[in-house]
Amino acid sequence: MHNWLINWKKCYPATDSTYASALIQLGLAEFYEGKYPQAIATTNLVLPLYRQSYTALKASDLVKVYYRIGVYYSSNDNSAKAIYFLQRAIKLGKDNKEAKRFVANSHLYLIYAYLLKGDFERALLHADVGGNLALSVNDTITSAKIWEQKAQVLSELHRYQEAQLAVEKAISLLQNYPQLWFSVANQHRLLGTILRALGQPANELKELEIAYQIAKKNQHANLSDFLNSIGHHYFKDKNYQKAIYYYQQGLTIDKSQFSKINLLDRLGLTYAKLGDYSRAYRLYQQGFNSLLPDYKGATMGSLPDARKIRQVAQKNSLLLLVQDKADTWLEWAKSTGNNPDRLRNAQKTYALADSMIEFMRWEHTGQQSKLFWRDKTHRLYESAIETCFLLHDATSAFRFIEKSRAVLLNDKLNELGANRQLTPSQVAEEQRLRQRVTDWQSKLSGEKHGTSTYTKALDSLHSTQEAQETFVHQLEHTNPAYYRYKYNNDVISLTQVQQHLADQKASLVTYFLGDSSLYALGVTPGSTKLIHLSAAVYTKQASELLALNASSEAQNKQFTHYLTVSNQLYQQLLKPLALVPGRVIVSPDGVLLPFEALSTSASRPDFLIHQYAFSYAYSLNQLFKEMRSQSGHWFGRSQSFLGMAPVHFSANLNQVPLAGSDAALTRIGNRFSSASLLTGHDATRQAFGQQIRDHQVIQLFTHAEADSTGLEPALFFTDSILRLSELTSAELLPVELVGLSACKTGVGAHQRGEGVFSLARGFASLGVPSILTTLWNVESQATYDLTERFYAKLAEGLPKDLALQQAKLDYLANVDLSGQLPNRWAGLLLVGNTTPLQTSPKLRVWSIGLIIIALGSVWWWFRRRKRPPQPY
Repeated sequence: MHNWLINWKKCYPATDSTYASALIQLGLAEFYEGKYPQAIATTNLVLPLYRQSYTALKASDLVKVYYRIGVYYSSNDNSAKAIYFLQRAIKLGKDNKEAKRFVANSHLYLIYAYLLKGDFERALLHADVGGNLALSVNDTITSAKIWEQKAQVLSELHRYQEAQLAVEKAISLLQNYPQLWFSVANQHRLLGTILRALGQPANELKELEIAYQIAKKNQHANLSDFLNSIGHHYFKDKNYQKAIYYYQQGLTIDKSQFSKINLLDRLGLTYAKLGDYSRAYRLYQQGFNSLLPDYKGATMGSLPDARKIRQVAQKNSLLLLVQDKADTWLEWAKSTGNNPDRLRNAQKTYALADSMIEFMRWEHTGQQSKLFWRDKTHRLYESAIETCFLLHDATSAFRFIEKSRAVLLNDKLNELGANRQLTPSQVAEEQRLRQRVTDWQSKLSGEKHGTSTYTKALDSLHSTQEAQETFVHQLEHTNPAYYRYKYNNDVISLTQVQQHLADQKASLVTYFLGDSSLYALGVTPGSTKLIHLSAAVYTKQASELLALNASSEAQNKQFTHYLTVSNQLYQQLLKPLALVPGRVIVSPDGVLLPFEALSTSASRPDFLIHQYAFSYAYSLNQLFKEMRSQSGHWFGRSQSFLGMAPVHFSANLNQVPLAGSDAALTRIGNRFSSASLLTGHDATRQAFGQQIRDHQVIQLFTHAEADSTGLEPALFFTDSILRLSELTSAELLPVELVGLSACKTGVGAHQRGEGVFSLARGFASLGVPSILTTLWNVESQATYDLTERFYAKLAEGLPKDLALQQAKLDYLANVDLSGQLPNRWAGLLLVGNTTPLQTSPKLRVWSIGLIIIALGSVWWWFRRRKRPPQPY
């Protein structure tokens, strides 16, 4: 073929479609020989021919070229280049009937590319789009492969029942294609791992053995993968000797770099389980050497450089290797009396894993993928914090706690801060693309799966997301300030936090909730204390406390039990930290708890509200790292206060009236220099959207719905509802305080590593620094009373946390015994910034005027006193 091309160039200086086809075929031949760089170089020679506008060249062949180059890059472990060329193939071929098969196969390889990156949401999108396309051209083989890849993605997301259906679909499609034994073997192996996850280990082994026999019979190039899977089956059954046998068999025949690394890692883990730590480390080091040829780890504690790791395509495998090595150090240290040198090696290795997670997460685009990764890495942080606890290293423990939480929230705030670096035209384009993605997502959710309208919406969503991603990548390369703001991942230090606490005369409680342990860190300006609790005990007591607070009637009947539970939580979580009475910031993991409703006594109500002013924070980074000049955003609002109270609701919303909410809102509004009050039929969702950016303070008296099972939180207006997912913006919301006086606005689904996805968090993600929120179905009149008292204390210039504490104490001093139940007053919490409410310009000028008049009067009186007597 090479000689033919040389002769062609001699005889035919002008190129045509025959020459282009020859190059394409030569590239394919080189690919099958495993010469991936040559295949890429040869096929790339076709692209300039199309730029010369040869009319004889087929448009579908150009799609084929981009598709083939993408496949070659994928095989050469260059996922970034693979994604670029495969996306180009899809873009060029989406309207070309002759190119549909290449487009469908481009989606197939993109599923694999995004699977490697851990961007599972994007992978599933390509599975749906590519699957529909393959079906439309009756391409059974590609369809089966897409079902297989989709099953792999679903399995990674722990959606095992869906994964089982997908892989069984793939197997059924290939029943009549014996020549595709390669795919069938992989599918049976995948089915086995899925069945294990569904609690069927015997069926797992059966499928794994079927897969191995098919692969062995046909001399599968990666036969070691099948031995690896059987070995892992025995590892999970704790039959370590059999596991070692199959892993070692796999290593003897291995031909794939990926397979070799996985085998070395699992073999290392197995020897660690047997207590042979030295051999385990040698195996881990071999794994590093295989992935990083330039790495020369001389000792067991040696680690590769994070910058080198960033260049590796198989980051998932490398992260697993690093994490398993760290876990082995920790287990070895614990088995030898908490050996400090081994603990420090574990800590160093966990720090490397954390840095890998940091740059890996920027490769994930969809929120569900990011949430999955937060959940998947939670165990790593639990082990890292345990290591710090055993080393008595509160500083490092604090860093790992902060790195473990609310990362998506901080990313969102970074992104909104970055958007302030854009030109007006760039902002407009960003908003347009964001809105189009939201619109197509809403359209897709309302269509029936499998219909033509669903397919059209899916295609449109995919195209719009690709356009949005391209736009953002362009900004990252052309706007350094945007890039710097968006990817700012600095973590506030413990020393900086202690300085903030000193300035505020406050203390801090931050805690991490893992699978088996809870670690709580108490911080004052001059000290730290790190304690360890049982996660199971805490979770049981916290759930019980919230359940007892959900109903005043139930709480009244079981008040003695409530005191017992609240005192147990106090004794275990707060008392050991010995915090000085005063202001306390709580940065929790998991659900929000009303700490002020914990009792220091189990026999009588002695609630912490009398000693502490609590406020809550999603993370200390989010709380203390100011991203903007607050006064620069809040001053200049056309109004200082927006209050909304629908009172009555549209019949289709099925909500009871909130009598008295409008009167309470009016009394609060009278405290502001300029207020906009929307009540009754004026309190619409549209009005809220139109006015939200024009006010310093927003107060809502309305209904809300939320629970912890996944129901999306929503706010009710007089005409319709606003869901959490609809709280979006392309820039920071210039509001200082949002009061959400509605039921359960602090409640939502708990996402491990991120916290509760509530309405309060939704406003925090838009940059609102302070939110007044609720934890349960609050009693209306008590809520109106507390909220009014809160704003009255704010008007006196108190910080927000002290204002809320004083409001609650005033309330408790003026109600009967039934009104003093925690259900009535403890559900109202402050999340975020606690500084006093900023004075509006109008009010500030008025206040300054009064001060000047007062000083003038004093001066005049003083002068009168000192003046000598005048003669009559």
